[in-house]
Amino acid sequence: MKHMKISTLAVLGLVLICSLGISGCLSSDSQKGMVGEVGMVPFTSEKQMQEFFSGKYSGDSYYGGRYTSMNTAAVMDAGGATPVGGAQNTTPAPMPAPEAAVSMDSKSSGMYYDSDVSSVDRVSGTNVQVMGVDEADLVKTDGNFIYYTPQLHYPTNLTLVNSTYGSYYNYETFQTTFTIDALPPETAAIISNIAGSGENLYLINDTLIVITYNTTTAYNISDPANPVKLWSENLDGFYKDSRMIDGKLYMVVQKYDVGSEGPIVYMDAKLDYASCYYPVGPGIIRPSMDSTYFVSEVDIGNGNFDKTIAMVGSYNSILYASGDNLYLTNYFYPDTTAIELQFIQEHGSEYYPPETMNQINRVMGTEYLSESIKYNAVMEAVYNYTKTLTSEEQENYYNDYRKAYSAYLMEIVKDKETTTITRINLDTFDVTTGTVPGNINDQFSIDEYDGYLRVATTVGGNWMTRDEQTNGVYVLDKDMKTVGQVTGLAEGEQVYSARYVGDRLYLVTYKQIDPFFVIDLSDPENPAVLGELKLPGYSTYLHPVGENLVVGLGYSDDWKMKLTLFDVTNVSSPTELDSYVFSNYSSSSALYDHHAFMWDADRNLLVLPTYEHAYVMQIKEGDITMVKDDVHKNATVVRSIYINNYLYTFSDQEVHILNQDTWELVKKISIPQPQYPEDMYRPYPMPYY
Repeated sequence: MKHMKISTLAVLGLVLICSLGISGCLSSDSQKGMVGEVGMVPFTSEKQMQEFFSGKYSGDSYYGGRYTSMNTAAVMDAGGATPVGGAQNTTPAPMPAPEAAVSMDSKSSGMYYDSDVSSVDRVSGTNVQVMGVDEADLVKTDGNFIYYTPQLHYPTNLTLVNSTYGSYYNYETFQTTFTIDALPPETAAIISNIAGSGENLYLINDTLIVITYNTTTAYNISDPANPVKLWSENLDGFYKDSRMIDGKLYMVVQKYDVGSEGPIVYMDAKLDYASCYYPVGPGIIRPSMDSTYFVSEVDIGNGNFDKTIAMVGSYNSILYASGDNLYLTNYFYPDTTAIELQFIQEHGSEYYPPETMNQINRVMGTEYLSESIKYNAVMEAVYNYTKTLTSEEQENYYNDYRKAYSAYLMEIVKDKETTTITRINLDTFDVTTGTVPGNINDQFSIDEYDGYLRVATTVGGNWMTRDEQTNGVYVLDKDMKTVGQVTGLAEGEQVYSARYVGDRLYLVTYKQIDPFFVIDLSDPENPAVLGELKLPGYSTYLHPVGENLVVGLGYSDDWKMKLTLFDVTNVSSPTELDSYVFSNYSSSSALYDHHAFMWDADRNLLVLPTYEHAYVMQIKEGDITMVKDDVHKNATVVRSIYINNYLYTFSDQEVHILNQDTWELVKKISIPQPQYPEDMYRPYPMPYY
């Protein structure tokens, strides 16, 4: 049988006939909230919610299909579920203890260690964005004891399998959190371990919270040498982020598929449809929708998820938390397919002959064709026309068309590209949504201050509009309405870092140079640029290091890691007091993870993990100097803390303790290493840089 090639244009009639048969399948209830609105809205009925999650939701915003990247979790049976706030959640069976043993330092004897045995005059905490809002990290300390989870994976249930194709090992792996008796430093040692733990730790009084990618577990550590499990909960999804505020744990858990049959059930509790929010927007822009996020308040005493709401979002949603509210973002990106079709309809006659435009108009006038089918058919008509052109004519056409379309696209992007910011009141879990133009870089671009929310964004990050992208700062009031803004900052560049300090914002954008902006936010309705400094390179993280001093960590214009010390005493004319450029190929996890950045304000010391090194930098009297290079042989340094006058640096191999007065190495603690058979491929963790 001879195969036939059928063009897109040739099948339009068949598609039209099929489309007519399904045009009326959805209720009018599904249409609510779709026209003209941009934001996050609650579902209005259980039926609407089910249609949305099944992919049957009518309109330009839908969950699943082209937006769903994974399908890894199924919702639990709704039978017998109770609404959130009703009966207590059922505690799942505890995770079995890993079989592999981890050898401990000889100091581990099982005896009780008194947490008041040593005097702690000063101790560093996790480097967080907001004072009083703790963030999970892989190192926590109370000054006497340190809890540390290295990126090591220990094998368990190791079995040699012989087959006709050869021999191989079946095994599982687990991580371990080590407890270190930190004082006195000369005798510091590992005294216990918690196997099967994760890298996200919280320490509050005598409770250690350990979060893995899918579990949360609490331990009583009143006797640090003998931690006792208090409770453990499977997360019914994948851990996204969290905060600890005033002794309460707030968790954000991500699921890629919540099912479409029946109500949403999370942690054995039914969620009312009015507690589930989804993004809406006009057809010219599309919200990012590949995940559902569950935001919960967790009782650290018993593990109950006392309050929960659900929000549809995407993998790149950003979490920011103040002391009173939690914020979650969702990016609405321009639908370039719809925009290009619109451009061709409006301006195609400037590029194509009447017969081509007739074909295009017939396609676009077919009401029940999907947008993707229309786009393919229009592009086929355009391609057939361009085949009739000479090479020179084709080149002229493409140049003229792309220039005009890029300008057209940028105008729409400026008007339509949007990020929604959903505020959750931590006392009531009431939800309020606001919007800002453009896209948000990271959590440091968001800040709440004196009842106002300040947000820095970039508009036009699409690859076609990048040369014309621009930046702005927006101030939202208690109702999440914009009351002030400053726009048009650094055209052609994008936001790389931001830091709010009181009523001032320090902002870095970049394309070829690094404009460092000082922006006044003291009048929320009239934010204004006070000053600007242009430098080569850029900073990815900004940190205040004293009154009117800010240090920036980033790259020089030749891609070497660089520290820059900014002086903002004269806000109208900020200056670079000093800079320090590291050697070739230097990098640091602190460039993208602020938890790795350790600032000791008492001693004006900054510690940066860089491959095998912990660089100790002193920032004093306007100068940046390196005072110590602590080297961990064959291991990447990941964190550092200080206790009293001692610096502790951490890698997967060792913990080093240095005297900050002399910089002598006082103690080296070896981390027990996983033991694999010699003939077995050994998995390696993702490296920290």
